[in-house]
Amino acid sequence: MRVVVLSAGTGSRLGELTKNKPKALVQVGGVPLVDHLLAFIDHSFFEEILVVGGFAFDGLKAYLESKRISKIKVIWNPLYRKGNIFTLLRAMESFSGDSFLVTNIDHIYPRGMFDKMKRSLDGLVAMCDFDRALTADDMKVKLNHDHKTIKMISKQLTDFDGGYIGMTFVDRNAFGLYQEAVNKALAKFGDACVVENVLQLLAETGNPPKSCDLSGFGWYEVDNQEDLKKAEKRVLLNRSMFPYIR
Repeated sequence: MRVVVLSAGTGSRLGELTKNKPKALVQVGGVPLVDHLLAFIDHSFFEEILVVGGFAFDGLKAYLESKRISKIKVIWNPLYRKGNIFTLLRAMESFSGDSFLVTNIDHIYPRGMFDKMKRSLDGLVAMCDFDRALTADDMKVKLNHDHKTIKMISKQLTDFDGGYIGMTFVDRNAFGLYQEAVNKALAKFGDACVVENVLQLLAETGNPPKSCDLSGFGWYEVDNQEDLKKAEKRVLLNRSMFPYIR
């Protein structure tokens, strides 16, 4: 089982903070985003942590190599200015037929969330919450009548049940199905294709991903400078959920 970390984008919405360095090294509470992610996942649960970088790649690679964590493999995506599906594809080129968790670099999750999430890793699973006020820029989900599987996923939804929180699990038995959906999404959306398009295509073709309800934990996205200020404040106010922050 692997973790695939999507960390190739330019982070341009963070302005000067990412002018010469990757978003992964932007600090929140004195801790780089990539370290927040590494603290979130249970390393013993995975055999490999694939971090796919692009913009300012050398800085990210040098930083992660300095940590000397044997399970981390850093991969370069030369197509980092395109949709993040190309970042996922770079990782998938290095393995086949195995289970993996794909996650964004710019989300901060408390470790307790992982402990609950790992009990639901079976088949195709999209991590969601249903207790967070969503903005126009958030990825929204509409569930099927079973209240368990995803019917639609899009930022543009006006009728929705909750939000997608930036993580998807693909079981080894669903690897081929997911890979086929990736190829279809690329054909349909081209260079702008993102990983959420894959979830929508799966739902449309009768293979809806299950939703894992991770409400109640609280998590923070750092997409722009306003997000960064909010995350900084909330992380420091909730140190008990992030004990690695000094």
